[in-house]
Formats: sequence, C-alpha cells, structure tokens
Amino acid sequence: MSKKYESVVSDYCVVVEAIESYVSSQVADFEYWDAEVTKFFIDTESATYMYDYVEAAKILGVSDVQMQNFLIVHCCLGDYLDGLIGEKDPEAWDMKGQQLVVTYSDNSEDVFQTSDICELMRKTEAAGWTFADLVSAEKALQEQAKNEY
Repeated sequence: MSKKYESVVSDYCVVVEAIESYVSSQVADFEYWDAEVTKFFIDTESATYMYDYVEAAKILGVSDVQMQNFLIVHCCLGDYLDGLIGEKDPEAWDMKGQQLVVTYSDNSEDVFQTSDICELMRKTEAAGWTFADLVSAEKALQEQAKNEY
C-alpha cells in the first residue's frame, strides 16, 4: 500500500461514517450527499445545503484536516474511478466501512480496499492531491466559468 496516502484515506472513511450518521439522525427527507472540489452538500426533497470544509467539519464533528482529506479523496475517486474499474460504467459508488463498493446497473459490484484507493492516489498524484491543489483547481474553474459568460 502507498503509505503516503494511508492517513488521508483513513480520514475519508471516518468522515463518510460521520456523514452517514449525521444524515440518518439529523436530516429530514434526505436524498443524497456529495462533494464538489472544496464544497460538501446535502440534498433533501426540498432543498440543497452547501457547506465549505470548515462548516462541514463542524456539523459532522470531525476536524478541519479530516474534512480536507475527505474532499481530496472524494475528488480523486470522482475524477479517476476508472483507474480502478476500467471501462465499466458505474451506477453508484460508496464506502461501506473500509471498503469502496462500486455498483453497476446490472446490480453487480466491485469491492476495493483502502489500499487500492491509496494506490490510485499514488498513480494519479500528478493531479495534485493536497487541499491547496483543490482550492487552486476550484479558482481556475471559477475563472473559466466567468470567461465563458
């Protein structure tokens, strides 16, 4: 396993558990949660709630660093999941404990260990897996969006 990313992926698992606990006990009409670059959001039947990492860490009861690490790993999985599953077309992916479970439309599943996620991060680290890299990427996306209008 790529030791460089062990603690980052471990934090991801901790935060996912905190999210699942929070939404099951605190969020009425919960539909799903997700993250986009440096933002975390919860979607309900009637509203979407978006949080920066500091706000999210506070409501979830995790540290700012754990929340930053969650966002880093979530971005890696969102952008590079094909590095684990190849050409398959996933319907959903989620952490179940210490395992990443990818579900397909035919109800088949692939299960990956945290070591697989660490290795994926190592292979794709040119993308920049620090929180500062995510902030820079988000600013670049915002600039690009401004220039398109």
